Amino acid sequence: MAIFEQPMNNYDPFADRVGQTLAPAGTFMASIEDIVDELRVQRKKYQSEELETVDMTCFLFCYKNSDGEIHRISSPRMKISGYEKSNLFGFLKSLLGRNPTYGWDYCTLKGSMCLLTVEHAPRRDGKGVFAKISELSPVPIGMAEITRQDVPGTPSVDGDEDFGL
Repeated sequence: MAIFEQPMNNYDPFADRVGQTLAPAGTFMASIEDIVDELRVQRKKYQSEELETVDMTCFLFCYKNSDGEIHRISSPRMKISGYEKSNLFGFLKSLLGRNPTYGWDYCTLKGSMCLLTVEHAPRRDGKGVFAKISELSPVPIGMAEITRQDVPGTPSVDGDEDFGL
């Protein structure tokens, strides 16, 4: 008997805000528009059929392309883990340009800016492509003030904080 099950690892909490339009590829100034933590999520363990219950997080980025159109892209869902080899640790390290500090609330990044590289990758079924985040980095010093008004969802320079970095 075949049992139809809801996919566990492909759920995107921002699907309604990202939409169906393919985000353009390239490197852009982006803002972190939102961060969602999901607690007690059931998923398959790595290379196993056994289920585990974990806490997950996902980031939503917003940017404008060269035509001034606003686009959104979400990160993959990541297990909330401070382990140095975890996806979240590497993601935050790229975003900050250094290792994250233990005990720090990464949700304070909401509204901050970064450089975001989007690439188009082939779908597993071979039918078309999807947009994915291929690189993240902090904004070079001095560049944020120049381009902040061009990126939707960012706070004004007057209300800017260092986001605990």
